[in-house]
Formats: sequence, structure tokens, C-alpha cells
Amino acid sequence: MLKTLLGAAAPAKPARGVLPSSRDNPLTIEDGSLNATRRQLAQMLLRDLLRNHGIPLQWIECQMQVVASRSRGSGMTMRLIIKHWDERLMNYCYALQSALVADITRFEPQASEWLHSIAWQLEVAETCPYLTLPEKAFWLGPAKPAPSPTPIARPPRVHVTPIPAVAPMAPISPTPPAAAVSAAAAAALDVDLATPVAPPAETAQEDDALKDLERLFLIRDQALGVPLADDQAAPGYEATQPSAP
Repeated sequence: MLKTLLGAAAPAKPARGVLPSSRDNPLTIEDGSLNATRRQLAQMLLRDLLRNHGIPLQWIECQMQVVASRSRGSGMTMRLIIKHWDERLMNYCYALQSALVADITRFEPQASEWLHSIAWQLEVAETCPYLTLPEKAFWLGPAKPAPSPTPIARPPRVHVTPIPAVAPMAPISPTPPAAAVSAAAAAALDVDLATPVAPPAETAQEDDALKDLERLFLIRDQALGVPLADDQAAPGYEATQPSAP
């Protein structure tokens, strides 16, 4: 009658002299059992995942519990306990869960048969700044999008403009030196450049000095082909002037 009301058969008793093995019992998680090995695998993969992505190990704790389901039979459920509040961690909880399940499946291909569910638990009362719910208007407004990953900065492409070819310049004839010009001017005037010109005496009058300068300017102008004025006489043909007393 009790079997009919409860709808379950009484567990079979082990044979006399045979002890049940904890590894064969799916409802135990004792050391040496298959569930204990699965718990160690999940905890080890979680630590590796956090370490590889730079997340502190003390932020998340992994606990495994044995469960029994009528539809799926006996198995285990994973509970991830968040010990530290960080908004970045909240934004990437789903990505962390997906990566952890992928790592477990890589080591245990039949993980979908015994891993029934994954639960999250928050124990961040001391570190979470949001301890009360906001008003209704907060939820009616648009949600702020999560920050996109920062792209890798690449150096800008530099466009180099080719320099056009420059035609070679024609050679410039050298300018005749001043000595050659002076020699040509002296030859035109029949003046001996080797003969030094005696400097004027220090006692010369001012008017004599001006006359000498004018005479030199006339010689220069004649050498350069500058025509003389009507009232000017060629050098050497000036009117005779009485000498100063």
C-alpha cells in the first residue's frame, strides 16, 4: 500500500557481504567518487579561466551540488558565487559562463548529461554601491549600452608624394673677376695699373680733394661708357687753373 501511494519502489538492498562503492553511487560527492572528480575539474577550469583573463581569483567561488531530476536523472548543478562587486564583471557574466561551459565540455564531452544547471549567487553587500532599487523612471528610460572593447591602436598610414624629376639647370657662365674688368677698363683708357697712384698730401686743401674725386669719377664713367655732360671735359683736357699760393 505504501509503495502504491508514494509511487516509488524501495531501494534495493546490497547483497550480503558486498559494500556499495562511493564511486558508483551517483548521489554522493565524497572523495574518490566520480562527482568529486567532476567538482575538482570545474573548480580548476574556473581558476584557469579567471587567471588567463586577469580576473582576481577571490572574486568568484565555485560550488558543486548533487541533484536528482525525474526527467534527467541524477547529476550536478554548479553555483558561481560572486564575492566582489565590479560593474565590468557584471557586464561579462554571461561571457564568463559560456567560456567555462566550453572548457568543461572540452575535457568532458558528456558534461551536458550530468551538468544540469548553473546558478549565480551574489555576496557583495560590503562592496556593492547599489543597495536600494531606483525609481520607476529609471527602468522606463533607455538602457546605457555596454562599452565596446577598445580597438588596437594602429599607426596612421602616411601617404608619400613622389618628388617630380627636375631638369638639370644650364651651366651659368662665371662672372668675370673684378681684376679682369679693371684691366679691360685700364686698357681702354691706356692706363698703367702697375703704376701706383700717389696718395694726396695731407696738407691738400678740401677743394683739391673734391676735384680729385670728381676726376676719378669721370675716369670710371668713361670706362663704363657713361656719356659726359656738356660742361664736363675729358680727363686730361681740363682748363688750366692757377696753382694755389
